[in-house]
Amino acid sequence: MWICPACQSPLLLTERTYKCDAGHTYDMAKEGYVNLLLAQHKNSKEPGDNKQMVNARRSFLEQGHYQPLASKMAELLATYLASNSSVSTEPNASASLFDAGCGEGYYLKRILTTLNAESSSIKVVGAGLDISKVAVQKAAKKYPESAFCVASSFAIPVPDASQQGVLQVFAPSSEQEVLRILADKGLWLQVNPAPEHLAELKACVYAAPAEHKAPPAVPDGFELAHEETLTFSFDLATPEMRMNLLMMTPYYWSTSVENTQRIKELLTQVSAHFSLRLLRKIG
Repeated sequence: MWICPACQSPLLLTERTYKCDAGHTYDMAKEGYVNLLLAQHKNSKEPGDNKQMVNARRSFLEQGHYQPLASKMAELLATYLASNSSVSTEPNASASLFDAGCGEGYYLKRILTTLNAESSSIKVVGAGLDISKVAVQKAAKKYPESAFCVASSFAIPVPDASQQGVLQVFAPSSEQEVLRILADKGLWLQVNPAPEHLAELKACVYAAPAEHKAPPAVPDGFELAHEETLTFSFDLATPEMRMNLLMMTPYYWSTSVENTQRIKELLTQVSAHFSLRLLRKIG
């Protein structure tokens, strides 16, 4: 399913090496992913989330704090994929779902599990990328049923019009790249923080916390299929849980030692506020 990031030719896997017709080669790592991030797409020596942030996020997510979000995402995709005329209804048909910024694979795994449990006629197959090598290593090792690569979401190494759905959860992306890889009437599910997301945490970090910005206008080539916000609260029963939440957010880098200790001791309940937007590629 991958294309060469250097020349955009299809990559074929022979033993544990991907190769294109132009002779570019990329070895599969022992965890099962492939690194397709070219040097010019790096903004640092080790781009993306570091090991500490990835480990904190995996621990936080696997405790189920954001399960309502994963369930809502799966519900929306199940509804709209079922009515999507670009998805074949032939026996043994499959639909492709790509996570552009997959992190350690939590959302993709839970969405695929839900979709494939509810659909007997269409199998949904998943793949994802992240610019963080540490995150992709963890995703590929734990979820070998999906394909993963290290790459930039501004140069997605998959063929044109090859995906029925794209996920974007708290990740930057290129509108042009998403448009390119989606089939006609394909779906782009965007999840971003809504204005009051993690308000209690932000109040511990900033004297005057700013609200998250509203989503931008619907980009050219897409139409708005669905939009909603999701709000729920969750408990953080232990200091470890509180630190995991802080460490998986950008706030960690701007939090003083004093405020970090305050969060660790006192932040027992937090509100989540998400903006979900489902865009459809205009056929």
